[in-house]
Amino acid sequence: MKKLNKYWILGFALALGLSACNLPTSSVPNSLSLEEQAGTLAAQTVSAAQTQMPTQTRLPANTPTLARPSKTSAPPTASPTSTAAPHPLNPPSLKKYDFSCSWNGTNTELQMIIQWTDKSDNEQGFIVLRDGTEIANLLPNATNYTDIFAVNTGQLVNYAVAAYNNESGESEAITLSTTCN
Repeated sequence: MKKLNKYWILGFALALGLSACNLPTSSVPNSLSLEEQAGTLAAQTVSAAQTQMPTQTRLPANTPTLARPSKTSAPPTASPTSTAAPHPLNPPSLKKYDFSCSWNGTNTELQMIIQWTDKSDNEQGFIVLRDGTEIANLLPNATNYTDIFAVNTGQLVNYAVAAYNNESGESEAITLSTTCN
């Protein structure tokens, strides 16, 4: 009988506890389980809280706000993008050149000094070619270059200087040739 009293007291305490929490008990036939009733109660509580809470955000009186544009002002327009093609590179002009040939004990050395006038304002640099092969890539606004090169007697050596940039490529080149006899 003591065991029966314990279970009866526990059941009574549980029923009393549930009624104190305002949870309905499952003693009514064909009713929802306690879990289903608790879920329904929770959903109703959330729904009630949402309908009672305003969804507008209120700003304190001293918070600055942006002025709305007037209805009569024109909509903003984008400034036109420059579509002008880059202007072509002007070729350098040959100012002067000097060369000398000398025997160094092993072979003949050609010393070539080339001077030009920079006629472009948009070059990224100048290239110097010897016999069609690039031998120097110079900075913008460069105006001279000195080359020392071993040659055979009577060998023709051709030089070219051109301005270049990424938009236009290379300008026309100034060219000159020389021979050590």
